Amino acid sequence: MLAKMLETACSYAETAYAHLAPAHRHYVALYTACVLYAEDLGARDPAAVAHFARRLIAGAPQLSPVFDRLAALLRGAHALWTDAGADAIIASTLDALSATALEHAAGARGGMAVAPDATRWPYYLRTRAGGGPQYTHFMFMRGWRESPESYLQILPLSFYKEELVGERTNYVHLRAAAEQITPMEVLQRLTAEVLDTAERIERVVGDDLELRDLWHQYKQTYLEFTIRTPRYRMKELGVVP
Repeated sequence: MLAKMLETACSYAETAYAHLAPAHRHYVALYTACVLYAEDLGARDPAAVAHFARRLIAGAPQLSPVFDRLAALLRGAHALWTDAGADAIIASTLDALSATALEHAAGARGGMAVAPDATRWPYYLRTRAGGGPQYTHFMFMRGWRESPESYLQILPLSFYKEELVGERTNYVHLRAAAEQITPMEVLQRLTAEVLDTAERIERVVGDDLELRDLWHQYKQTYLEFTIRTPRYRMKELGVVP
């Protein structure tokens, strides 16, 4: 598991964030390894995930050395990222671990019941657990632009590997339960929503050549990382030659 975690973390930092300085890529790789641990192995130590924020605020040692390392990374965020970016990285990390703890708790109970009319709940949980803000702000290291004038986000392409292992607490299944449709119908709607978002981002950054180039580079390398990384099992779909 450690080898897979490190391979994924390093590949992500070297592809999607190739434009960053070495210290920043090192930060992203370490951060990603800690987050992967929380997602994939945190269910074996749920208290360590659930109590991360409480112990961070209290200045107490974490319940896992992995989370001690993550806490140290958060304390050093402002040295590498813009103030707005570092604030978002810290706040979003606390949010993500809190939501991950909810997902682990639901998984331990065998699932998460969703009321048919609770259509906002899947989106709420996904925006907290998905890691969008921190990985967006990682794009903009301190010194690039100090004013936070842009915000970009791509939804992760992890549904296939989650479906293979029988996960039912992910965004697609929760949304299917809330909207009373099938997971495949949700996936089709989500595809259209992501394409629409990508088109709107193109319009937003169209007049800013520097930001547009950065967005195109990130989009392309993020997709390449997701397709080629064994974690997401895209090769089984014939996507990877």
